[in-house]
Formats: sequence, C-alpha cells, structure tokens
Amino acid sequence: MRRVFCYVLAALLLVALYGVVFMELMSCEGQLDNADTVTAVYWVITTMTTVGYGDVVFESLAGRIFSSIVGLSGIFILFAVALPLIVTPGLERLSHELPSKAPPKMRDHIIICGYNPIVEALAEIFQRQTVPFLVIERSEETARKISKRYQVIWGDPAEKGVLASANIQSARLLIANERDERNAEIALTVREISDVVVVALAEDLAKARFLSYAGASRIISPKSLLGTFIAQITSPPRKGVFPGAVKLFGGVLVELPIYPGSPLIGKEVRDPVLIETGARVVGMWQKGSFVSIPGEEVIRSHSVLMALGVAESLDRLRELTFGPPREGPLMLIGYGDVGRRIVKVLSERGVSPSVVDKRELCDVCFRHVAGDGTTEEVLVKSGAKEAVAVLIMLNDDSDVVFATLLARNLNGDAFIVARANHISSAEKIYRAGADYVASVPIVASQMLARIAQRQEEEEFTMIYEELEMARFRVGFGSRLVGKSLGELNLQKKFGCTVAAIERDGRGILAVGPDTVVERGDLLAVIGSFESIEKFSRRYRWRNPLR
Repeated sequence: MRRVFCYVLAALLLVALYGVVFMELMSCEGQLDNADTVTAVYWVITTMTTVGYGDVVFESLAGRIFSSIVGLSGIFILFAVALPLIVTPGLERLSHELPSKAPPKMRDHIIICGYNPIVEALAEIFQRQTVPFLVIERSEETARKISKRYQVIWGDPAEKGVLASANIQSARLLIANERDERNAEIALTVREISDVVVVALAEDLAKARFLSYAGASRIISPKSLLGTFIAQITSPPRKGVFPGAVKLFGGVLVELPIYPGSPLIGKEVRDPVLIETGARVVGMWQKGSFVSIPGEEVIRSHSVLMALGVAESLDRLRELTFGPPREGPLMLIGYGDVGRRIVKVLSERGVSPSVVDKRELCDVCFRHVAGDGTTEEVLVKSGAKEAVAVLIMLNDDSDVVFATLLARNLNGDAFIVARANHISSAEKIYRAGADYVASVPIVASQMLARIAQRQEEEEFTMIYEELEMARFRVGFGSRLVGKSLGELNLQKKFGCTVAAIERDGRGILAVGPDTVVERGDLLAVIGSFESIEKFSRRYRWRNPLR
C-alpha cells in the first residue's frame, strides 16, 4: 500500500506540473479559452494515457514538443513503473496462493508457531537432520517470504481450524514461539483438540507458570539460559564445573576462552605447557571461525579453545587461559532479560557488577549508571577503562557492535562478551573486538533440537553455528580399519577431526596421528555439517549416530 500511495502521489504531482506548463503555453499561443485548470487536467490525462482525442491541440513548435514529452512520459510511467511495481506483484500474489493445509501424508512432524531468527536457526538443523516440520505464521508478508524455503501455513495458530489443517493429531511436537500472551492462547487451543507435547518459549520467566496453566508441557527460556551461561564463564571458575560442557566417552568436551594476558597467547597448541595439563586441544575458534587442530596452530588473543579431557586436566588447562589477576569492576551494558539473569547468577557467586542501562533502576543492590551504553561518555563514567570484563547485552545488534568498538577502544585489556540477537551479526561483533559472542538463536535452536530428538537434558550446551559432532561406528570391512589418523589426514581431506574414540566400552581421549583405527571403534568426529557428510559418503556410512 505504501508503494501504491507513493506512485499515486508522484503521478498527481506530475499531472499538476504538466497542467501548469499547459496553461502557460496555451496563453502564449492566444488560446485563452483552453487556459483553464479543468481543460489542463483533461488534456494531460488524455495525452499521458495516449488516448489523444485531438479536440485540444497546440499550434506552436514548443507546444508540440511539450505534447510529445507528455505522451512519452505517460508510456514510460505505464510500462516501466505501474506494471512492474503494482500490476505484476498483484498478479504474482494472486497466482502464488499460500498453502492452507499440510501435506496429507505428513506424520510425526513438528509444528512451529511463529517465525523469527530462532526458527531460522532451528529450521537449518531440522533440514540437515531430515526432520519433517512446518511453520504456522500469522503475518502474510512473512509467510510469503519463507514459503519458498519451508512448508508454511498462513493463519492464526490459536485457531482450531488452522491447527487441524497442520495435521496436529499426527504431530510429534508443537513449539509455541510467539509472545507469552499468544503462546498461552495457543496452548489453550491445542489442549482442546490434542494431547501433543507443547513446548513454549518464555520471554518472561515470571509468566512461565501461566503457560503451564494454559497447557504447555515444557517451558524454556533461551534468554535465561544464555544469561546463566555468560555469568558462569565470566565469574570465578569452580573446580570441575565447566559451563556448556559435552560429555564424551568418559571425558568432557569444553570451550575455554583465552582471556587477555593469558600465558598461552602466542604458543602452539602442541606446546609442552599445554600437553603437560593432560587435556587435548581439538579445535579453536578465532573470531567466530572454527579451526581443527592439525598440529602447528598458534593460540591468539580473542580465541576460544575446544578442549577434551577429564575434569582435573581441564582445570589445569583453564588456569592457563587466564591472564594475571587484575583489580577492577565487571561491567554489564543492558539490563534486559539476559542482563537481569546475569546479575542474579553473579550476585549468587559474590560478584557485584556495575550496570549501564537507559532506565533509572530503583531498589537495586549494585552500582548503576543511567545512560546510553553506546556513548563514550557514559562508558567512561561507568568505569569501562578500569573494567576487568565488559558484558554487552543490548537488544539491537547494531548497538552491540558500536558498544563493542567503544569498549575495546577504551580498554584493550578487558574481556568483552557480547550477545548476538541474529547469527549473521556474530562475525561483525568479533571484528569489533569481542572476545566471546553468544547467540540467542543458537541457544534456543540447540535446546529445541534436543527436545525434538527426545533428549531430556535441560542444560545448555554452547555449540556454534555450522559445527556438529557425529559418532561413527567402524564396521566390518571398513577402509578405516588398520589406518592411523595421520594416514587418514581427515582435516586436509574433509575439514573435520576425530576428537575421541570409544573402544570396547573404554574411552580413548588422547588420540593423535599415531592412533590406529580398529574394527568396532566408535569415532567422535567434529566438523561442519558439509565436512561430516563428505566423510560419511567417502566411507559409505549412511546413518551416523549424532
């Protein structure tokens, strides 16, 4: 409608301009009877639409040139503007009807109510794992935009008819991913017609119990999970406790950020100092890009190590990731849902942060500076120059990028953790100077994917975009049998790496180039989805255990 309005307004202005010129030229020719507003509008419209009755004509050369210009502009506006901007989209809209029903044979599928960046990340996971799903979207514009990529139904998911058309009776799971109030409405409607498991995403944990009353089977809060995770990695570490850890073959796979001033900066991953810890570095994140470790990789500042080992060895390695002790405040920019959770967890661990927020916060037990966290003056006032760590938890990714630039410029030694609201923003935030970027869509999509796969773990595991871990069983006659990992050279051939091996029920965590693969081994392979698929095709596995 806005496009149509602009087009009509421009056309009216053009008609008015042509009308004024028409009356001036008619006056110059002495045709005073035609030099009036009504005749001017009539002549301009008939000329621009190429009707041209010929009852009102110019006799001078200037008038005839003007007539030609008006006629040609009318043709241009009709074919170059009106048709492509108004007529063609309208015809395309009529020809491309949005589906109102799920395919009749769709069974054991997942219904997702509401599309946003969380669903975008989740849909990629489902597509890779060939999990059937469809999206019910209220907005026609959004539904049309995503209908080319996903199975979509345009409608209100709180209506019985829409849910029935999504084959809810044969669905595996329904995910309510709208505002808390709408999610409650969806859950109430679902419970009238189905006993399917309903997972509701809560924006405000204070309203979670009402979602339960409405009929939600499970409630998760991505922002709360993310806030807890960030608070854990920025507060003093506890022995044997590793936020976001993945249990693997009797060991633990963890991510350890490299803090400013760490003695590991500049060392190779095969340096004796790291080997003596007993933990093994299997990969490294550098500004959001994952690098499998072939042997000579150098650890840099603003990196995150992916390490494998038992708790004691990982504790020793984690001690090396910290720089020398520093005195100073821990700053939090943005006191929204994530920020509140961070403050709560930090307070429970005896850490009192300094908070920057646009609002005046009342009755709080921490230092608070009211102001815009994207301005240098406010950051300086809040103590950014002396801060040990700066946590940037703003809702807008552009603000996050700018606040990161300011914080890094003011304090080159601070450990900066930033929140990305869209996965695509993570790379920009890393370039701005963040040491660690955590994404809300990744948190929610990973949690929902585990629930959809009927995995019961509620603890959040920090898995980055486009990185997966798959388990492969080495069967009889496999071409892997008898070959060492050095011979296979998986990093060079496929871009993935073997993190650990389970053999006869025993985990082998200290794998290396000399480790020989045996029949019956269970390999844990880490890499991108594409690299794992190449590896799978090469050795003819069709269903790797993920």
